[in-house]
Amino acid sequence: MIDTIVDLNHDNDIDLHQVQSAGILGIIHKASEGHGFRDPRYRERRDAAISLGFLWGAYHFSSADSVQDQVDNFLDVVQWGDDGARDAKTLLALDFEPSSHGRPNMSLSQAHDFVTQINTRTGRFPVIYGGSLLRESVSSTTRDNILRNCPLWYARYAPQPIGIPTQTWPAYTLWQYTDGESGDPPHSVPGMGPSDRNRFQGTGDDLKRQWPFATGPTTNQSQ
Repeated sequence: MIDTIVDLNHDNDIDLHQVQSAGILGIIHKASEGHGFRDPRYRERRDAAISLGFLWGAYHFSSADSVQDQVDNFLDVVQWGDDGARDAKTLLALDFEPSSHGRPNMSLSQAHDFVTQINTRTGRFPVIYGGSLLRESVSSTTRDNILRNCPLWYARYAPQPIGIPTQTWPAYTLWQYTDGESGDPPHSVPGMGPSDRNRFQGTGDDLKRQWPFATGPTTNQSQ
């Protein structure tokens, strides 16, 4: 298991050279939220990180807004279709967690719609990120035949990633084990400070080979 992936948004500072020297291999950056918010740092950081050789990913923070509008917003920010080589290496993720600013949360049916639309538009299912809302929404006894196509990026700040709905995901693909405060150490990354940190079950070469994880239906079944 390796601990070489961070995720962040425009509110977080990052020195890419220090982060790279600290052994970080992958960066997943917020691209969009809801139907209209666009992270103002996403594109500049993407271009800088890719030029340094980082694995790159983009996540969309979910809301109860129109799913079509959210998909359009996300893919527009990441500039999907403008550069096929870049697209092929960019991890796409749906951040399925309680919405910010007290707004209604994305429902499970909306999550189904979102990942299905992403698959239609891109040819792949996105990774899905989640913790408490995901555990509450996805049955622990019945398989979700849509979300099972999405590799799991699991948020659980505990010594072990307990509580995964294993009927849908026999195992996680990524585990966010700390938000920079809760969870096991290390909490900080040189060049970032306290950070969201993520573990991967494999080696650095495995990570590079499998990134961006989801390439088509039921990709995650063997993971």
